Amino acid sequence: MEVGYEVSNKVGGIYTVLVSKARTIKKRVENYYMIGPYFEEKALAEFEEENPPDNFSNVFEEISKKYGIKCHYGRWIIEGEPVVILLETGRFSERINDVKTELWEKHKIDSLSSDAWFNDPIIWSKAAGIVIEELYKSGALGKNVIAHFQEWLTGAGLLHLKSCGLGIKTVFTTHSTVLGRTIAETGKEDLYDLINTGLSKNRTVRKSKAYDYKVQAKHLTEKACTEKCDIFTTVSSTVSSECEFILGRKPDFILHNGLDMAKFPLMEELANMHIFYRERIRRFLLSYFSPYYNIDIENTLFYFISGRNELRNKGIDIFIDSLGNLNRILKKNKSRKLVIAFIWVPENTKERKMTVMENLSIFETIEEVIDTEIRNIKSKLIGAFARGEIPKEDIFDEKFLQDLKKMEMKLKSKHGQIPPITPFELYSENSITNLIRKNELLNREEDPVKVIYYPAYLSSSDGLLGLNYYNAMVGCHLGVFPSYYESWGYTPLETASLGLQSITTDLSGFGRFISDYVKKNETSIMILPRDKLKYSESLGILTEMLHKVYRMSKKERGSSKIKAKHLSTLADWSKLIKNYVEAYEAVLKK
Repeated sequence: MEVGYEVSNKVGGIYTVLVSKARTIKKRVENYYMIGPYFEEKALAEFEEENPPDNFSNVFEEISKKYGIKCHYGRWIIEGEPVVILLETGRFSERINDVKTELWEKHKIDSLSSDAWFNDPIIWSKAAGIVIEELYKSGALGKNVIAHFQEWLTGAGLLHLKSCGLGIKTVFTTHSTVLGRTIAETGKEDLYDLINTGLSKNRTVRKSKAYDYKVQAKHLTEKACTEKCDIFTTVSSTVSSECEFILGRKPDFILHNGLDMAKFPLMEELANMHIFYRERIRRFLLSYFSPYYNIDIENTLFYFISGRNELRNKGIDIFIDSLGNLNRILKKNKSRKLVIAFIWVPENTKERKMTVMENLSIFETIEEVIDTEIRNIKSKLIGAFARGEIPKEDIFDEKFLQDLKKMEMKLKSKHGQIPPITPFELYSENSITNLIRKNELLNREEDPVKVIYYPAYLSSSDGLLGLNYYNAMVGCHLGVFPSYYESWGYTPLETASLGLQSITTDLSGFGRFISDYVKKNETSIMILPRDKLKYSESLGILTEMLHKVYRMSKKERGSSKIKAKHLSTLADWSKLIKNYVEAYEAVLKK
């Protein structure tokens, strides 16, 4: 029984873990069930409800009567189609204060000042614990049951089962510690210095520090689960030492995150896809920049960063600063090739900018007019040849030329102005836009490095770039993920899986994992040193990495892309799932 708040509920990286490994884990675990929350809108998109087996159905009816918890049984419509039980807490949610009181009395978890971000997953996970308990007592699950809980959000369920004393074996996985992530993002203290100093003195973090950062409820839940579970696991060596210092227990197993590589296209397909989606991106960029000045779009490289809006943790700050450095270097060298950097980091927006939409509309009209005229020209040429005539040089209609002239004048009406740094209207300037302006990345004509901050989830129907995330990535040249804090880091792995060069760091779980397989001057998956280095030192190295890719020939980039694709297979679930199996075998023996 694998319990996760992101089962059929896409929120963050754990969703990718659960989705990508489902097909592989089902091959190794015969009776595999997943438990998640029921949100009707999300369930409609990827959950197919079925009638549960009779031995489950009877238990579900009793749980509904006794607790007010509704169990939805069915299939998650992903690769492998695992059986899932989605829980609708209903009137059980009214017991939140009783649950929190129990957590305090039994486990000293202080959640007095907690809000919905804590309360909602806690009442749901308590419900998950009850469901597993009742199914087990009914005999529906057999004797040997492993309950695997993902992250603190499932914590109340794990603690409930341990309190029942039924002998159900528990595995707890933390993907990153709550307190560690918070310390890293605020930048008030150096997280890694705290960890290294603390462990060297055989100390763990002070309990009061969770209160200092106002994350005591989540931290104490995580710590209680770490102490009470039978097997404790995490996802990388990076987080392992963090857990030892912050949670007071060294993980028993490291369960590296992987991807189902069978779902990704082969390199031959990716080469064609790159050309196709690159042209789509070029078309968008022409409409974005051409109204303001001419742009040599065919002599341009596309870099990108993506992820949650955590400026420091995700390395968005050092990426923007390095782009500013690169812009100054290229201007000084009078380099002609351009770099356009996308920042795909979602944020609340008002709407799409009207000027951008107008420019796109003009380009679409031009395309339609040209397409119509091409058909007319083709008809004229065929007719001329059929009559044995040599086609005339003036094959364009006068009206077509006049229409083009009018549209050109309309398109160039913004000459002398500067393109926006984002195609969206923001509610206010934020840390990203402020840093872009601080680095003078203003998209002026003389800037070789141009930036497009795209604070919306990529979608084929967004009316702008018009590409989903993976397709947009395929059309680019380099993914940059210079994280300061990254427990694993799916983005550089996904980038490599799509046959692109990428940059990760030695502070990320994936960076540590792949470092054993890459050479020092590797250009396929590059590892930016950030551990024990000053920000300025890492910034200088990252700037050189970006410049190095800029200077590479097309042939060199092609070779690096092939190598990146090859390296990505090291994180195939077919290889990594053995870690899960070993952890499950160990917990059964315990």
